[in-house]
Amino acid sequence: MIYLKNAILNLLTFILIFIEVRGNSFLSANKYLEVLPFFIYLYYLATFNFSRTSVSVLILNGFYFDLFFSDNYLGYTSIKLLFICIIVHFIYTKVGSGIIANFSLFYLSVFLYKFESYVNNFDISIVYLLLICLPNYLLFKALTGNLRSDVFSTKI
Repeated sequence: MIYLKNAILNLLTFILIFIEVRGNSFLSANKYLEVLPFFIYLYYLATFNFSRTSVSVLILNGFYFDLFFSDNYLGYTSIKLLFICIIVHFIYTKVGSGIIANFSLFYLSVFLYKFESYVNNFDISIVYLLLICLPNYLLFKALTGNLRSDVFSTKI
């Protein structure tokens, strides 16, 4: 049963990567709009649910991304995803859960996630990253507010 759960989790994250790549290629006409569903999953995983099974999922998804969607060396994206998860998990456990600290950590992790595009294009500014980061952070907060709430204990 554990292997079936891991296989389904891998398949669903492969689909998230595919949706992110296809969605961003569809939105490529607009420079200031990017949708990052896989990154939101990665950030959620790093802050709330980082474990040994998530490491294997990240490694397989990094290989998948390197094989089909990038021209990086095989394993580069896996190392990048693991590095982001470790850094986010460490800082999140040390700093806490204030909104400014969370947004700053989200901003830092988006910068690490999109690092190749910033190295190749020096004209991209901090404001551009902020415009990408803000809607994705709001989407992350909306999803975590719905995922982590206990529906049966709330009063109407």
